[in-house]
This record gives sequence, C-alpha cells and structure tokens, in this order.
Amino acid sequence: MNAKIRHCAIWSDGCERSARFYETVFGMRFFTSLGVAERDPSNRSRGQLSDGIIGLALNPRPPGYRSGLDHFGLQLQDLDKVTARIKQDYPDTIFTKGLEGVAFAGMRITDPVGTHIDIAQERGANLRGGYRDEGWEQPRHLHHVAIRAKKPAVLAEFYRTVFELTTVKNLSGEGEICLTDGKSYLLIRPCENYSYRSMTEGIDHIGFKVEDLDAVKKDLDDLGKSFPESAPRKIFVGRNGATLQRDIDSCSLGQYAIADPEGVLIDLTT
Repeated sequence: MNAKIRHCAIWSDGCERSARFYETVFGMRFFTSLGVAERDPSNRSRGQLSDGIIGLALNPRPPGYRSGLDHFGLQLQDLDKVTARIKQDYPDTIFTKGLEGVAFAGMRITDPVGTHIDIAQERGANLRGGYRDEGWEQPRHLHHVAIRAKKPAVLAEFYRTVFELTTVKNLSGEGEICLTDGKSYLLIRPCENYSYRSMTEGIDHIGFKVEDLDAVKKDLDDLGKSFPESAPRKIFVGRNGATLQRDIDSCSLGQYAIADPEGVLIDLTT
C-alpha cells in the first residue's frame, strides 16, 4: 500500500495544557520540536507528540485561524507517482509548498471537499525528528481520522484512486465509508442537516484505540482534579449539546466520546 497516515495537527490556544492531556490520557510522547522549542528544549509550547505511528502537532493558533483540528498527513512510498496521479485525475486539486519549516510534509494539497492534507515522501530529506524513525507500539494509539462529505462515495474514490487506501466493509456504518492504510483508518461520514457543524464538509474528528474504557475514564477524572486546565471539555452542554452528543455517538468506529481541552472531538474504541 502506497500511503500511511502519519500526521494530524491542531491549532491550539493552550499548547501546554493540550500536551499534558495527550501525554497523560494516551501516553503520547514528544518526538520532535519546532521553532522556539528547538532553541530552548525546556519550552514545550510548540512541538509534536506521537503514539509511535502517528505524529500529533500542537501548533499555537495565529490570528485568523480557528482553533481545533486542522489537517492530517500521509506518508508515501512514491510521492512523484501520487502527485502525477492527482494532476491527471483530479486537476482542480490545490497544491502548495513553502513547508520547509515543518517536521512533516513536502507539500500540502486539498481533497475534493477541501480537507487539507500534508503529504511526504517516506524517509524524505525534509522529515525531522521521530518522523524519520520506525516508531514503537503502545496500547493507546490514534485509530482513525474522520472527514465529512456531502457525497462520501465520491470522496472515498479519491482516497482509493490516489492513495490506494482500501475499503473495510464491516467497519462502514450507515452512510459511512471506512478506508484503511493497513494500520489506521479514514472514516468518511455523510453531511447531515440537523446542525451547522454536521453540514460542513472537511475534517471532523479523530479516534483513539484504548485497552480499557474504564481505565481511560479514571485517567480523565484524575487529570481533571490534578490539572483542571487540561481536563476534557464537556460535550453535552448548552443549547446544542444534545445534538452534538448524538452526532459524535453515531460514529460507527466509536464507543465513547470525549473532547480535548481545545474542544477537539475524540472517539474512544477498544
């Protein structure tokens, strides 16, 4: 298989509190640093954590950007082959470069619904830190990335044709299409009309696989008591809480939903 999911990124107004959340709850480790953190290793306000397979960038949010989940990234065995395929079969795709300062990605593209995707050549010269290493195994790890689309089948065909991801029929729910790179999953969810959020195409949420839901719930509770600023955000609150809870609970790959300190929705599954 040509592509592997290796990267996700969040724009954050509190990188330190979010880092503590992902380290404590999911056992993720810092495996690369950027910008000021390179000059001062004690400054962890910017850097990337990993579960051994997928790197998670926590980036300080600049003016004009929305906080929360922003994009994901694919590592390719043959970058030239993929870019040629995109230009031939999807000529309207937007390409950009100028990513020399990042630890992952030789370039960025958009998929047919506008999702930003970083793409990088396997063992490429631009890869930094842990992205150049083989990684490690751990019980709690990123399991899936979910995207919304008005026409899930059309978007799924893009990922199958361009990146050679394969369909997993037994993990596809009603209206949803699940694809895999052999290790992690990309879930394409249909847009719905019952909330503004569910109407929007593009990246939706992420999911983690864990060994025990009760153990994770205890870790979340302990984290909230010790570091309230790093506690998970409540989902079922306010006027739209019930709708939001119903929507994330309907994900076919999730068993229990939480939100990180930034409000990023996260599915947990065993």
